[in-house]
Amino acid sequence: MTSQYASIPPTTPRGPTLFPLLSCSSSSSSSSLYAVGCVAVGHVPAGVTFSWTDVTNATVATTIVNFPEARGPGGNWAASRLELPLQEGKGRQPFYCHAAHPRGNPVLAVSNPGSSQPTAPVLSIHPPSREDFEGPYRNSSLLCRVRGPRGLTPVTWLKNGAPVTAGTVTAGSRTDGTGAYVTDSWLSVTEAEWDAGTVYTCQADGEMRNSSKSLECGLDKPDSSDIAVRVLPPSFVDIFNEKVAKLTCKVSNLPTVEGLVISWLKEDGQKLETKTMPRVLQANSLYGVEGVASVCADEWNKEEVYTCKVSHPELLFPVEEKLQKATERDAKPPALYVFPPPPEQLNAHETATVTCLAKGFNPPDLFIRWLRNGEPLPASSYVTMPPVAESQLARSYFTYSALSVATEDWGAGNVFTCLVGHERLPLQVAQKSVDKSSGKPTSVNVSLVLSDTASSCY
Repeated sequence: MTSQYASIPPTTPRGPTLFPLLSCSSSSSSSSLYAVGCVAVGHVPAGVTFSWTDVTNATVATTIVNFPEARGPGGNWAASRLELPLQEGKGRQPFYCHAAHPRGNPVLAVSNPGSSQPTAPVLSIHPPSREDFEGPYRNSSLLCRVRGPRGLTPVTWLKNGAPVTAGTVTAGSRTDGTGAYVTDSWLSVTEAEWDAGTVYTCQADGEMRNSSKSLECGLDKPDSSDIAVRVLPPSFVDIFNEKVAKLTCKVSNLPTVEGLVISWLKEDGQKLETKTMPRVLQANSLYGVEGVASVCADEWNKEEVYTCKVSHPELLFPVEEKLQKATERDAKPPALYVFPPPPEQLNAHETATVTCLAKGFNPPDLFIRWLRNGEPLPASSYVTMPPVAESQLARSYFTYSALSVATEDWGAGNVFTCLVGHERLPLQVAQKSVDKSSGKPTSVNVSLVLSDTASSCY
């Protein structure tokens, strides 16, 4: 089945859809500036007017920049940007973007999470493995790695709480290419001390990390009532919809939430604003709590490392779990195929099924939506299969989505569109349409504005 690419804008009148645009710039030229924006997409005819209000419903009339309206294959689009001094903007958010159009007047709330200066280095400690003690001297080394915004960071070691200097080596700091500095320090440990459960501590600028055989290997087998910490990455569909990446830290098996502290930190030590969600009662009568932080999509896509730090009175030491976007060696976009209902189904006057096949993509995180004449259809009208590996050897996946429509709806010539989102698509979203008269699908990529706002902040 062949396909063709079309760029003819639609003519059916419809209102705009609003998407948020954020600014995550940390340069000195913009560190005192608060900026948010919104983009109106897909409206026909042209002619959208923007206005802004703040959290108190007061009109914001100054420092508004409206960009010229443009025409694309999915309709018209326009953008508006609001700028204020940093403290004033943070004090008046969220802001509300109002788009006035003859076919609708949508309103979108937009906030900018902003950023703060790094306050402390980030430490990670790497214990020895059992194989490391197989040498003739039966010793090995603990590695403490310090990442921070400045050069050489003083590193000190403790053994069971007492300072130790013998057997330590600290290398000079090196830059990691992102503006941060990395310092490695090693402490020599013997097999006998490690097996005895000696607790080793690495300290730098008030931060510390502990390591021992019981902490790293677990001398006691944990049971289902032990406090557990798990980090969850953001899904692509959430990043695409909200234009930010949400980092989730799930803490389970809590006897009480009193004294619980959940914090997210960036790799350079900067603390992120973390929202602790309400507790949830588990089946075992213990509690579960989530700590959620938001970062810009472009920061997540740069594979920066984030750390969830959990403290609780029932924990001997704080628990840390790291989260980073996985690197896909063979990342590739999906190929899309849309199939009309089979003639046998139409002849039987059954519910017609329009099928969308996406194949050959990696990573497997992908979403599919359906539209009828350019308008979104409810999720209850279609079923999408979870991505499945195409073979045991190939690092690629496929999925399909089946849309159920009335035979009369299909026979009336309505256009049904399969919209697919994937991070490796040139515009992050692509779509294919099919109708009764065409007999074959047409491919249309979505406006570049959607791609830019999904992959980075404004």
